[in-house]
Amino acid sequence: MIRHSEFKLPGNPAEEHFFAGSALPGLCFEEEAQNLLADYSRAATAAGCSEASEILLRFHLSDVTNQAPLLHRLLAGRSVFVSVLGQPPADGSRIALEAWHWSGCGKRMISPGCEAVNFNGSDVFLFRTGDSALSGSFEQTGREFEALKHFLAEHGSTVEANTVRTWLYCRDVDNNYAGLVRARNEFFARNGMTSGTHFIASTGIEAQHESPSRLVAMESLNWAGLRPGQQIYLKAEHMLSPTALYGVSFERGTRLLLRDRSHYYISGTASIDSRGQVVHPGDVRRQTVRMIENIAALLESSAGSLSDLRWATVYLRDPADVEAVRRILEEHLPAELPYVILRAPVCRPAWLVETECIAVNPEGL
Repeated sequence: MIRHSEFKLPGNPAEEHFFAGSALPGLCFEEEAQNLLADYSRAATAAGCSEASEILLRFHLSDVTNQAPLLHRLLAGRSVFVSVLGQPPADGSRIALEAWHWSGCGKRMISPGCEAVNFNGSDVFLFRTGDSALSGSFEQTGREFEALKHFLAEHGSTVEANTVRTWLYCRDVDNNYAGLVRARNEFFARNGMTSGTHFIASTGIEAQHESPSRLVAMESLNWAGLRPGQQIYLKAEHMLSPTALYGVSFERGTRLLLRDRSHYYISGTASIDSRGQVVHPGDVRRQTVRMIENIAALLESSAGSLSDLRWATVYLRDPADVEAVRRILEEHLPAELPYVILRAPVCRPAWLVETECIAVNPEGL
């Protein structure tokens, strides 16, 4: 089933639409993929969207090595940034989908891994690198950030000033996350991003890339032409510690102030407290409640609320917890919020659940 949410302003053609859902399980991959794409197409059409407004398609597959080639054939000819990840849907299906639409945008593919979008007067880049011949999560993460830096420099931008959000997908996160963290810390330090300045909103999560040799793959959202003060870094230190307290470097969330709206990019958020400790170890239900409370605190720190949520991605260490977590999400989050629940271990083993999300409200510049 595909869920849909939207953000519209009266008389403003710059609409945003969000979709998410997974296939009904029990069929072969090709049948599930075809059914899911058909459901998504019907939902998008009903919402007044088309492929022309589609800026991001993200797929989560149960067996990415075998399934990705078939999926790419089904998507042949589509001009959009496509992300394909080995993160099995926790409900037993073989494929889940997330999609983001901007009505009235102009877009072009610079390369298979880079899309340029003009939306509501802003130039935006979705970016990722190609395959890497380097070995080791430290080396691969360092290359990801250097490639992003080089790309942005070619477009008059920098990571420090213009990268709003990153997603770091790490194969075997229990063993490879440490190298990812060290490389990111070192890159940020070399480029003026410290606990005294700012970091970047991010998720670092388990995922398998299409290429079996890829240990780390990064995707990023980059907004050209930002002025000082347009990015507000969200803090709720009575609930969640600064990440630097335990040796990592990302913002808990970022509010992006645009002309007529605010975007809130909430990083992967778990059941953590003001000292950086895991809250409710071993209890996924209580961890889910605390996770939602933490997200609410981040949004409320800067004129937002849970009611502004438009889209969420939920990560579970154990898919046996899916129904327990789903019940709590349905109780606490906005009705019909588009979200998917995936089997993807979080960076600290004691965290059983984590969620990232996007919120939008009309509190602009």
